[in-house]
Amino acid sequence: MRPVIRVLLIEDDEEDYLLTRDFLLASKDTKFHLDWISSFAEAPAALERADHDVCLIDYHLGPHDGLELLKRFATSPFPMIMLTGEDTREVDLEAMRSGAMDYLVKGQISSALLERSIRYSMARKRTEEALRRKDEFLAMLAHELRNPLAPIRTALHLLGMPQISAERARQANDVLNRQVDHLVRLVDDLLDVSRIMQGRIELRKQLTDLANVVKHAIETAQPTIDAQGHHLNVTSPDKPVLIEADPIRLSQAISNLLTNAAKYTEKAGQIWITAAREGNEAVIRVRDCGVGIDTELLPRIFDLFVQGERPLARSQGGLGIGLTLVKRLAELHEGTVTASSPGRGKGSEFVLRVPAIDERASAQDYSEAETKRDSRHVLVVDDNVDAAECIGVMLELKGHQVKVVHDGFAAVDAAKREKPDVILLDIGLPGRDGYEVAQILRADPEFTKTKIIAVTGYGKDEDRRRSKAAGMDHHLTKPVDPDDLDQLMRVLARTG
Repeated sequence: MRPVIRVLLIEDDEEDYLLTRDFLLASKDTKFHLDWISSFAEAPAALERADHDVCLIDYHLGPHDGLELLKRFATSPFPMIMLTGEDTREVDLEAMRSGAMDYLVKGQISSALLERSIRYSMARKRTEEALRRKDEFLAMLAHELRNPLAPIRTALHLLGMPQISAERARQANDVLNRQVDHLVRLVDDLLDVSRIMQGRIELRKQLTDLANVVKHAIETAQPTIDAQGHHLNVTSPDKPVLIEADPIRLSQAISNLLTNAAKYTEKAGQIWITAAREGNEAVIRVRDCGVGIDTELLPRIFDLFVQGERPLARSQGGLGIGLTLVKRLAELHEGTVTASSPGRGKGSEFVLRVPAIDERASAQDYSEAETKRDSRHVLVVDDNVDAAECIGVMLELKGHQVKVVHDGFAAVDAAKREKPDVILLDIGLPGRDGYEVAQILRADPEFTKTKIIAVTGYGKDEDRRRSKAAGMDHHLTKPVDPDDLDQLMRVLARTG
């Protein structure tokens, strides 16, 4: 089926209208739908509706000229092309300066030329819009990165003052933790959207209960919700809704929706999240009483770097990529996400749907997975002694048995002696690097089922490919979020 391009023609000469219509009808590759406005007076209302893909504007419109419309609607979402009988450089330049994407001289127009001009103008407009959004994003990114750096610098200065009290030092340390967490989330979002957009992310699906996924999402978003004084209303399913999903990634998608609702709702607002089975789908609805979404923005709300206006003076930050992540993650789960809003100031609702396991299916596998012991025998390998010891202590407090070593040779010896279930392996190790350690262990049949997790500062796609090629099962980038590591350990305990 041929694509349909909606064309608005603003032309006061009926013969020129008929000629343009015939040119468009003659196209063999594209189907055009043409609407004709015959007077300058009618044109503004038609342009304000913005329901066309491209606009053709005549230069002479009675006592007016098309340049007035070009200047007035230069920021319209669709491209505008100037049509004129005057083949002069001055008119050409003036039209282009006023916002025209192209300039065609009557008498020289053919069907092929008109179609090429329309396609060129639409492509150019899309490119300019993408560049504009990119520039806005870069400016936003600079702003968002500066925000946490200011309190980090202040807190470090306070900690360096000899007269600081223990209480003040604790407060400064809390500030550092919060702001570093914020920076890590920003960087993680950037890396996630890059990998997901390029299809370089793999889901680790397992049988899981929707309620647990929603619970973890709420835990992640709760600090943002609480900081704005919002009240979160939660409605959970009255019985388990089993889904085949990556619990970490699906939880991330839901927490992004909750965080988005918190950011775009004035302080002390209401947010609702409902999880339920609807037919063969698990459905999560996130609704707020916030600023709402303009009708024109709704079709683009999941596009990269798109943001609505926020009434909080950007105090909560954000890069305009959260909803794009939600959409991609939903699609990776063979699901969908939609947005709706009655309009500005009337709140919005996002609905995430993923396939649910047949209700008639036995939940025995899930119950068994839930009751498996979470405790694992873990080998931590990192030449940064403080980092290794901290992770070791944290894992021990979670009930795991932990052995810590600090170089590649000791790692191989300890692995063969301890026979761990999980190895947390740094890459940049003295003696043997992490890649070599993983390859040695994978060559030994005794370590076929051992889970090897790269825990490293190297986080590029090439680094992830190298760690996978060396035999590592997962790749975590430093600084590792303790909650993410804990959740991964629980997933490994339940999936073997």
